[in-house]
Amino acid sequence: MIWSNDGSGSTDTPAHQMISTSRPTKTRPRRTLTFLFAFTVVLLDQAIKLVIDRSLPPNGLSLAPFFDFQRIHNPGINFGFLADRPGIVMGITLSIGIGCVGYVLLQPPAHWWTVAGFSLLLGGGFGNLVDRLRAGAVFDYLNITPFVGYLNLADLAIGSGVLLLVLEELLRRNHSDP
Repeated sequence: MIWSNDGSGSTDTPAHQMISTSRPTKTRPRRTLTFLFAFTVVLLDQAIKLVIDRSLPPNGLSLAPFFDFQRIHNPGINFGFLADRPGIVMGITLSIGIGCVGYVLLQPPAHWWTVAGFSLLLGGGFGNLVDRLRAGAVFDYLNITPFVGYLNLADLAIGSGVLLLVLEELLRRNHSDP
């Protein structure tokens, strides 16, 4: 055991009792919940993809005027960008995923908005990563009119997670400005 002087003249205080943290016990549950919610998003994404792939008619399905369902396998990122460079796409995907996991481990979420944002971002990213590892492409199935391009639950989770994190940062900055 390491002993330290606490300034009172006594050297009887163990060093680990002197360490003060600004977020002592709330960060561990929030970090754990971030990863649990992210895992839940991955499971939901994969389950929905499985159900849609098994039940969608061969020619797709239109629920006019807003929703069009088709089986689309996208080896690239948004709108098929970098479809001819799967190694680069995988490298980018892994780098972002590892970076986000590292950030959550080193800077546990302090607020519930951060938990939700990172859960959605990580869950969506890893949901699409599962597709890439299993099939070499992401399985997209939904086009929402008037938007262009097909997407899936993982894509919606990623976009929602990024939006929550950006909004939280903007609100934090607005409240801290004099």
